Amino acid sequence: MAIDLKLLEKRLAEYKVYDAWQYVQSLRETLGYMNISYEILLNVYEHRCNTIEKVENNIIEVALKEGQSSFGENDLKQTDLNIGGFEIDDSIFLRKTAIEFFHYARISMDILFQIVNAALLGDKSYPVSDKGLLKKVLKELKNKPEFANLLNLLNTNKGNPNYGYLLAFDNYIKHIKTILITIKNSFLLGKSKEFTINEFYYDGILYQKENVIDKIQEIKDYVIKTIEDILLEVLKQIPNCLDNSHRIHSIKFKQVNKNTEKGSELEYITFFIEVENDLSELPNEIKVLPLIIKPNDEIYSFDFKFDKIFIKKKGESGLSIIGCAVLKNGLETNEFYRIFEVRPCGIKEYFDYISAFKTKYTKITMNIYAMEGSMIFIS
Repeated sequence: MAIDLKLLEKRLAEYKVYDAWQYVQSLRETLGYMNISYEILLNVYEHRCNTIEKVENNIIEVALKEGQSSFGENDLKQTDLNIGGFEIDDSIFLRKTAIEFFHYARISMDILFQIVNAALLGDKSYPVSDKGLLKKVLKELKNKPEFANLLNLLNTNKGNPNYGYLLAFDNYIKHIKTILITIKNSFLLGKSKEFTINEFYYDGILYQKENVIDKIQEIKDYVIKTIEDILLEVLKQIPNCLDNSHRIHSIKFKQVNKNTEKGSELEYITFFIEVENDLSELPNEIKVLPLIIKPNDEIYSFDFKFDKIFIKKKGESGLSIIGCAVLKNGLETNEFYRIFEVRPCGIKEYFDYISAFKTKYTKITMNIYAMEGSMIFIS
């Protein structure tokens, strides 16, 4: 992709919508699968045509030399493929690869809308499983003048014939039946060849017969161009995200280790959010993802699997506890940002947490590069 993905990742981190980065990574992967399907399709079809021509020429050469020639099933199977020791009819493989191309292209477009949803709506974004996602995202974007150009790009795409064909093809395959892809090559008599997607109806619309290679090239160019145009506009608009006010990246830690004869052993780790004056500076519910952007623009984050974060005034010691944030959405979730409820608490709750630490957290996984903090060693 032409877009600077490193810059995109940094912007998502800076404006606390880093959960969109997982969709960017998925998009890059599915586009890779789409491109591989395209390249394989071209190469296998070229191999088929070249092999048939070679077999024909060999038969004709023998006939001219010896006055007669014959061919059998083995000659017709010369185009078959050997994949890891598995023999497969190349026409079946071509049909399979063509269907996979369209599916990966469709998934790529769907993921693109997830990026828009997560990066620009932030805390107002819709669940990934929402079937009306595109329509709802477009409605939200209308409310902010800065998104006018992006809105135009998305609306234009909705009316693009290639987008309509892509949706219809993939939906037809998933919900109705396989679209017949015809592969024919004349053998010895004539030079005709056919590799086409037959016509099909979907949602009351007739989609005409298409040459597979031409249509896939057209769809590939459309997908890549559309994704690049929309991602470039998303990059510009990240600072205008609708709402990221509940998100916290800055978490500090204090790690205490005890020196023993066997070496250093972890006693406990406590985590802190700092405020200027009091708890009113935080919403009642916060979304937490420890994250730091290093001076070299490297980004470090980690999945925060601890259930309590203490809140203190900036610049004061760890004993000046004025509140805590308690995990709300559990540990078994795919969400990047863990949801915590903010409430008042005092020093007793802090000491209770420390005393129960070794029992509660038997396995510790932590990326300290994603937080600022201190390590203390005691005898």
